[in-house]
Amino acid sequence: MAPATAQDAVVIYRCTDASGAVTVQNDVRCPGGSREERRVIETAAPPPYTPPVEPPVPAPEPAPPTEPTPVPTVIETPASDTPPDPPVPPAERTPPPPLFACKTWNREEYFSDSTTPAQRCAPMRTTGLGGDPAQGAGAACMVVSDFCQPVPEAALCESWRDHLMRSEAIVEFDRAQDPDAAAAELERIRTIVAHSTCD
Repeated sequence: MAPATAQDAVVIYRCTDASGAVTVQNDVRCPGGSREERRVIETAAPPPYTPPVEPPVPAPEPAPPTEPTPVPTVIETPASDTPPDPPVPPAERTPPPPLFACKTWNREEYFSDSTTPAQRCAPMRTTGLGGDPAQGAGAACMVVSDFCQPVPEAALCESWRDHLMRSEAIVEFDRAQDPDAAAAELERIRTIVAHSTCD
């Protein structure tokens, strides 16, 4: 440390006059006729300037780990041989048309949307000239119409679905005499049900 300069020291004068009174004063000498005691007091130099220390800036906390975005699973479904019918807007759907529950001469039941009952040839029994069945020759039949009655309106949807299922079974199990005609009829019935309010 460098020694103190004059500016760093304070001079104290202790003065005693003729009457014995004592006075103390700084940097001013005692008046004449007084007994003077001089003392120099060095003052400490001011401490060197120390710049303020800024507190350390805390490091930013790490962001929480983000979860990976799940990748949607795509499930591929096998393509169907028969394309599905395009959906029909509800505004275009109409009530199902009339349907008839019919019965043949041999009591086979079916549905039909034709207003004209089908006609069939019911076989007849032949006999000989004397009325003997054993001597009957050839074959004969009688044309008869199927018995049909309209399906009640409350049961139309259920009956049309039943009609569609029966037509599908005929085509699927190959029980039609004319497969092409049966397939065309199935598609016609399927379209009617798809565009009705029953679907």
